[in-house]
Amino acid sequence: MVTIVGMGPGSKRFITNYALEKIRKANVLVGGKRHIEEFEDIECEKIIINASTDYSSILKKEGNIVILASGDPLLYGIAEVILKYVDKDKVEIIPGISSVQYMCAKLKITMNDLTIVSLHGRDDDLVKELKSKKKVAVFTDDKHTPQFIASSLKEQDFKDIKIYVGENLSYDMEKIYSFTVEELSNCNIKFDLNVVVITCGNT
Repeated sequence: MVTIVGMGPGSKRFITNYALEKIRKANVLVGGKRHIEEFEDIECEKIIINASTDYSSILKKEGNIVILASGDPLLYGIAEVILKYVDKDKVEIIPGISSVQYMCAKLKITMNDLTIVSLHGRDDDLVKELKSKKKVAVFTDDKHTPQFIASSLKEQDFKDIKIYVGENLSYDMEKIYSFTVEELSNCNIKFDLNVVVITCGNT
């Protein structure tokens, strides 16, 4: 059996009790380095994954395989990849709180009319989305940084917007910043793990 567990925004405080039960019963625990390190007390085989991981060999292992996923595994998450290798009836997916949900809660911004774009290894058209929407959340990566986003918007002459950057969300070193396009495009902060929320007008 394969279980994909949504780890929430980061801190173990935001993992559901049911998800923790599944993790404790794992024979094989799979995840990124920071996730695996959260469960040093669990005695089982542990596999740290990265961009070049061969999931087909991992998923052939015996026993309960538990895969730790950042945020919610179904929101631009690892579930899409795992379901290419395993039949749906052999997979259980436990939702988690996404970093976007957490960020909007911190900002007290409703998600009813929010569009979510992932630039994590992708080239979605953020500018096009922002022209037709009032609120856009963005998953970033090392290339598509908050500064990259601000510079792209500056080139398109976006002015009346706010850009919020949430860094290390839910951890003790969490920081949430608010910028104008100009401020962020000239900012020299090297942001750690982050998500961006952009609002237009008085939103």
